[in-house]
This record gives sequence, C-alpha cells and structure tokens, in this order.
Amino acid sequence: MRNYENYYNTSFADKVVRDGIKIFNKSLLTSPDVYNIKVNDSINEIKIFVQSTANYNERRILFSQNKILWGDIVIHENEKWLVTEYPFFNKIHEKSKIQLCNNTIEFSRLTDGVFEYDRMGNKIWIEDPTEVTVEFPCVLESISSLNTKTTTGEQINVPEGDMVLQISYTDNELIHITSEFKMFNNTYRISGIDRSKVHNNQGVLIIVVSRIANNA
Repeated sequence: MRNYENYYNTSFADKVVRDGIKIFNKSLLTSPDVYNIKVNDSINEIKIFVQSTANYNERRILFSQNKILWGDIVIHENEKWLVTEYPFFNKIHEKSKIQLCNNTIEFSRLTDGVFEYDRMGNKIWIEDPTEVTVEFPCVLESISSLNTKTTTGEQINVPEGDMVLQISYTDNELIHITSEFKMFNNTYRISGIDRSKVHNNQGVLIIVVSRIANNA
C-alpha cells in the first residue's frame, strides 16, 4: 500500500476525510435529493440533503459543518421546520433531524412607546405604546400522542386537553410559566418548561400548555 503520509504530506486518514468532503460538496451540486433552503431570517440560501422518514412530518438532513445549528428554523419548500436534534459531525458532513412546524403560538404585548418630560416633569408621549403580536413557530403534539412513559413503562396521567410543543430556544421574557397566548382561537397558559434539550443557549424548549376554559 502506498504511504500517503509521504506522498500527500498527510496521513491516509486525513486524505480519506479530505476526499470525502470533496465528494460531499460535489454531490450538493448534482444530487436530486439536494434542496435550497434558508435558515432563520437569513435571505441567503444554502444547499442541503433532505431525506424522507417513516414520519411524514419529519426529515433527515445532511449539510456542511456549522451551516445549521440545533434549534434553528429551516425554510424548506415554503414551510418552516425546526431542527430538533443536536447535529452530529462525522468529519465529512453534519446530520440532524427537522420536524414540521405545524402551528404558531401568538403572544400580545405593548411596546414601550417613546416619551420625554417637560420642564414640570410631566411625561409627554411622542409615540404611544401599541399592541403588537409576537409569534413563535412550533411543533405541536398532544401529550397522548407522545406516548410519554415513566421509567417503569407506565403511561403518565395528564389532564385531557393539555399539549406539548417545541420551539427554538429563546430567552424572550414572554416565555415563562403562567404566560398566556393564543392558539386555535383559544387561550392557552404555559404550565411547564423543559430545558433538557438546550445547551450553550442553543436547542429546543419543550413546553407544556393547558387550555384556559372559556367562561363566556
């Protein structure tokens, strides 16, 4: 066997990795499984492999290193998809899983407005506070559909109508226990927040929500 360490001034393992990256990058230009996507609010497109799974609302993705992060929103075929799996890098490319954002949660809040004070110390509004809507795309599932079980394998009993949703990690003050939002023309309240899929301010928040009864 040829000694690649002398011939290429590198080890055989490094040559395999380098050639693998070249082949992968070439495939990004020619494969029918490659799609142009956007990440978060970027206007620039990147090419990634998108592969189907047994679940219609999930896809496997392959991409160049550091192009997509855990918790990113991927715009694929005019739909928003959440990166729900920590990307794994095999020295040639990264791979992860995306799930279709099948809903959006909407919060209402008031802007701060713009004001100043006159000589008497009275507040003078230059721009009044206004109500704005803040939206978070989410992956929504009922608790029963998640088949959530204890370590003993028993089904956890949860109130009927509660739901679990996943959103990109955020430190937005709107996301907190007891915070209320609109979904399905109903009002829901956040009853639990799981940060086990968050690391170094990246990842996915798992949120348990309960529908507020309409007494009208």
